[in-house]
Amino acid sequence: MATAVLMPQLGLTMTEGLIMEWKKREGETVKKGEVLFDVENDKATIDVEAQVDGELAKIIVAEKVTVPVGTIVGYIAASGEKIPEVAKLPPQKASAQLIDKADLIEESQDETIAKAEMASRDAAGTVKRSDGFVLASPFARKAAESLRIDLASVVGTGPDGAVIGRDLPASGAVAKSATAAMKPAAKLSLPASNVPFVDVFLSRIGKIAAERMTESWTTIPQFTLYDEAEADILLRLAERYKKGGEPVSLTAILAKLLAHAAQSYPLVNASWIGEGKVRTFASVNVNIAMDTPDGLVVPVLRDCAMRSFKALGADLKLLGEKAKGGALAPLDYEGGTITLSNLGMFGIQRFRAIVNPPQTAILAVGALSDKVVAGTGGGFESKKFLEYSITADHRAVDGAYAARFMASLKSLIENPLMTMD
Repeated sequence: MATAVLMPQLGLTMTEGLIMEWKKREGETVKKGEVLFDVENDKATIDVEAQVDGELAKIIVAEKVTVPVGTIVGYIAASGEKIPEVAKLPPQKASAQLIDKADLIEESQDETIAKAEMASRDAAGTVKRSDGFVLASPFARKAAESLRIDLASVVGTGPDGAVIGRDLPASGAVAKSATAAMKPAAKLSLPASNVPFVDVFLSRIGKIAAERMTESWTTIPQFTLYDEAEADILLRLAERYKKGGEPVSLTAILAKLLAHAAQSYPLVNASWIGEGKVRTFASVNVNIAMDTPDGLVVPVLRDCAMRSFKALGADLKLLGEKAKGGALAPLDYEGGTITLSNLGMFGIQRFRAIVNPPQTAILAVGALSDKVVAGTGGGFESKKFLEYSITADHRAVDGAYAARFMASLKSLIENPLMTMD
């Protein structure tokens, strides 16, 4: 009997998933445990494995289509075995999906320009002018040229039938090469001289992050307090680990200091439940904001107060490598109780972060700076200072409570060895 392949639930909050790429094609033999396809949910891109041996008899849901959890996306069966009839997805469900990363830069043309480009539509559905010109995005045109594909032979699914990157044969290879070429994302091309603007489509992860930040900013009454602390001892500690070959970054050290301070102020290590209820946590699991080619991600560094700097440094290095490679799993995101965002490496001295709901607080850390201060033996001396801020949910944390937390954190930054056993 044929086995249905379902869209899995890859996390407690997942309700739908986007099929990024089928690793197997129809008719290919598959073995239990082999990767069938990649799914992108609201947190990560994850491999989905075959649960039985057989042949991938039918692919029902195409790449770059989002479907609810539990939807049948394909069938695995014995060779020649019949499979059940499955109704096609509603057209609007398939057409409203995010496009390939290969199409991150797509022509956004005025409707009159598009109509001027279109003199006739051939039988295949591709827009073609009387002079043979085929309407296509700049990326698709370049990719077709490199792959030696005749655009006139490709069915376009873009605006007004234009050919876009996902329409090309071997679009998976095109998408991978485009993704590699676009790292970091800041290198997005400017519009061509004959195009007024380009639309950049967020990844699913970026789209969810945007929605969450909008929710945070519009529904949480949040406030921010700023402070600074002497960082000479902190830097000497980081340098000691560096000389010893230990992967203990300044962010890892700060995560532990943040956790120690939060243990004494549980309302900043908490979640707003609603109806006057705040849930506090015994462990301090710090979400670390990380920059990746696909946008901001916030994996969790666990039990930061109770573990050593070395252990946290090793875990943070591993999370960073997974984040850059797009290999973070749903578990890497779950269980965070407070967030740390460090932009010091970019030279930003101070900034206000936005609370990551349902958490009640986020710590923002800026760059180190030199300041001249009074010396202990008279005269003046130069010292390193670190600026940082806390943004908190005023429903759970008031200003005085947050100020006391900041004072506690300052003492730990200035004397980080206090946290060591």
